[in-house]
Amino acid sequence: MKIQSLFLFVCVLNFNCGDGKKTPIDPRDFSLLDAPILRLESIGDGEVSLFWSTVSADYDLLYRVSRSSDNQEDTIFFSDSMPGTEFTDMGLEYTTEYSYRVAAVDQFGRLGEWSNTVSGQPFNNRTPESPVKLRAFAHNIPLLNQLDISLDWDENAEADLVGYRVYRSIVEQIVPTEENLLVEVVDARYVDQTVEVGATYFYAITAVDKGGKESPMSFVASDTPLTLPSLVAPIEGVLTETPVIFRWNPVPKATGYRVIVTTSPTSGEISEMELIPDTTAIFMGRLLSGKQRIALESGKIYYWKVIGSTQSSGIENTVSSISSFKVR
Repeated sequence: MKIQSLFLFVCVLNFNCGDGKKTPIDPRDFSLLDAPILRLESIGDGEVSLFWSTVSADYDLLYRVSRSSDNQEDTIFFSDSMPGTEFTDMGLEYTTEYSYRVAAVDQFGRLGEWSNTVSGQPFNNRTPESPVKLRAFAHNIPLLNQLDISLDWDENAEADLVGYRVYRSIVEQIVPTEENLLVEVVDARYVDQTVEVGATYFYAITAVDKGGKESPMSFVASDTPLTLPSLVAPIEGVLTETPVIFRWNPVPKATGYRVIVTTSPTSGEISEMELIPDTTAIFMGRLLSGKQRIALESGKIYYWKVIGSTQSSGIENTVSSISSFKVR
C-alpha cells in the first residue's frame, strides 16, 4: 500500500502515468527567470512611461515594477503583478527623480532577476489642453425649488490635471481674470446657483495642472433662466370647445414651447405636442395604435402646463403653473 501511494504521488508530479499529457511543473524545480531589459520610453508632465523586453519561458509570465526615489522607500506597483511589457506611472511630483526596475514573475508568484535601473524626472513642460464640449442648461422650476444653470464638459486627459476653473460673465467676451473666476472644481461639471431669472450668463472653462499651468479657455457657452409662462386659455372653470386651443403669453428669450396635458395635476400625460416657437397650440393626443390618437372626453377635467426652452432639443428651462379645463 505504501509503495502504491508513493507511485501515485510521483505520477502526479512528474509523469502523469504515461497518458501522453504535458508534464506539470514541480514548484520545487525552480530556476531563476532572466532579467528583462528595461528602457525609458518617454517622460511627460507628471508621468514616466516604461517598456521592457519579454523574458522567455514555457508559460505566460507576469511582471512586477518597482519604483524608488530620494524621498520614499522602494514601492511595488499593483498588489497583483501585471501582464504586458509596458507601464506608465502617473501623478508624479515634478521635482523628484524616480528610478525603476522590472522583474518577471512565474506562475507560482516567484520573482526572477531584477532588470537594469532607469531613472527620470517628470518636469512640468506642457500646458493642459483647453476643455471641450462645454454645455450650459438653465432651469427655473419653482415646483422643484430649482433656479440654476448646470454646466458640463468633456474631461481632460492630462495625467497631472488637478481641476478646472469656471469663469462667468454677463458679456460674451470673457477674460480669465480673478473678477470673472466663479469657482475651481475637480470634476468636469458644476451647477451655478447664484443666478437671477431673466439674466443671461456666459461661461468658459480652463484646465489646471499640478504645477499651476492653466490652459487656454474653452469655447463660451451661455443660457438664461426664463421667467414662467403665463397661461391665457383655456380658462379654468369655463367649458372648452373642441378642438382645444391653448394660448399663453410669450416668454422673453425663450426659443420654443411645449404643452403638456395630463389626467391629474401630477401625472397621466396624454398629449404628444411638438416643440413650437409660437404661443398657440392645438391639442394633439398621444398615438395609441396605427393612426388612432387619444381624444379628450366631454365633461372630464384635464390639466395643462407649458414648458419653455432655450435649447433646440426642447429641454425644459421653465415650467408654468398647472391649470385645469373641461371639454364641453
